[in-house]
Amino acid sequence: MNKQIKLWGWCFAPFLLTLLLVSLPAIANNGSKQALPELQIHPLPPQLMSLGVSLENLSLPGDDGSDYFTQVQPSPLGYLLWSNFPVTVAVEYPPGLTPGSPAQKRYYTWQQAIKTAIADWREFFPLTVVENTAEADITIFYREPPLPRTVDPETGLVSFGRARTAQANYEFYWTDTSPPQLRHRMAIAIKPGLAPLSLQGTARHELGHALGIWGHSDHKEDALYPAQTANVPAISPRDLRTLYRLYQQPTRLGWSVLVGN
Repeated sequence: MNKQIKLWGWCFAPFLLTLLLVSLPAIANNGSKQALPELQIHPLPPQLMSLGVSLENLSLPGDDGSDYFTQVQPSPLGYLLWSNFPVTVAVEYPPGLTPGSPAQKRYYTWQQAIKTAIADWREFFPLTVVENTAEADITIFYREPPLPRTVDPETGLVSFGRARTAQANYEFYWTDTSPPQLRHRMAIAIKPGLAPLSLQGTARHELGHALGIWGHSDHKEDALYPAQTANVPAISPRDLRTLYRLYQQPTRLGWSVLVGN
């Protein structure tokens, strides 16, 4: 069984990006200590290599050569980069939907919008849709994100923040291979009931986070802009430049580590 590391991050869309550090991985197994892998750079996947040619030639419509990479936050274990391709994405089918019911029809509207957003990113990044949510790298859930909850340390009173349309979170784990490899997985919750175009824009935004863009753009024309706009943005050249630059950075994720006494 994979060993989970108790380190999570959350991203709430469209308003807030936060990170919570619970504990750094200090994992021991049968008297052996497991260190963290060194920061290293992975080879680019083929789609990003092809994209790099277009970016270098400024051949994408509307490309002015800018990005927002400085807004991308690394995790405590490095940038949230994938290294095993294609990255698998599962879209939850909630239990209990009656065939042909209005609830099932609403779900299929939601599902189609999500799959459209996946196809949008798949043009530039190796993604494949799978059925098994338990084994997917990225899982998208048909559910409303929980309300943010804070507790006053003096009074003990609990307060709740504004409802959000979506939430992305990640967790790290060691594989059970020999030597073990440090990896991560992503979970995205997207609120049911949004209009199809809003759903597509929200899913594009959250998938951008899931691909590693753990930050926001300050341009409302970009998919990773942190607020809903009248015109739902597509994936922009700035989004793609940021993604391309991101995957040239070092990370501890996706690398093996030797175990010693």
